[in-house]
Amino acid sequence: MSQPLATPVRPMTPGRWTAAAALALLLFMIGMESDAVFAVLTRGWQMLAGLLGLGDILAHWQQGTSHLVTTRSLPAMGTYSLFYIGCCLLLLQVLLRDTRRTRWALRLYLGLLALYVLLMVGGRLAGNAEWAFKLSRRIIDFIVSPLPVMMLVPLLWPGRWNGGSGSRKAV
Repeated sequence: MSQPLATPVRPMTPGRWTAAAALALLLFMIGMESDAVFAVLTRGWQMLAGLLGLGDILAHWQQGTSHLVTTRSLPAMGTYSLFYIGCCLLLLQVLLRDTRRTRWALRLYLGLLALYVLLMVGGRLAGNAEWAFKLSRRIIDFIVSPLPVMMLVPLLWPGRWNGGSGSRKAV
């Protein structure tokens, strides 16, 4: 017998609402000011690569990257994406108040990231397949947006599912 998805969770306290609002505002600001954030991250990664003597390697990686994938610095894009996804997962944990539900969201993010990597590697192995790069770009644009959070909160909201019977319960 499977364990029911609906488990008792702590109520949403004013502190949790405040934390959720702060995280949502942070995500909004990062998204709105992404050009400035990318500029800071790019400069930081260039400085770090220069200090470590890896500037030429970084430039070579960037030069070999299709414009269909990104026109930004690869380390900056990776850092931005991981930070944004981390904030989204933290926001989901604050709102859902249940580690098991957050793990479901984490699995979704990891699955989409794995699909992204497969498309990137497959596109590269297929001789820079344009369709794979375009699709991978759409996936990463989806992941690094508020859309997954907006879809997952109502889907995984505590009390949304009744026991293990699969029937819906009124919210």
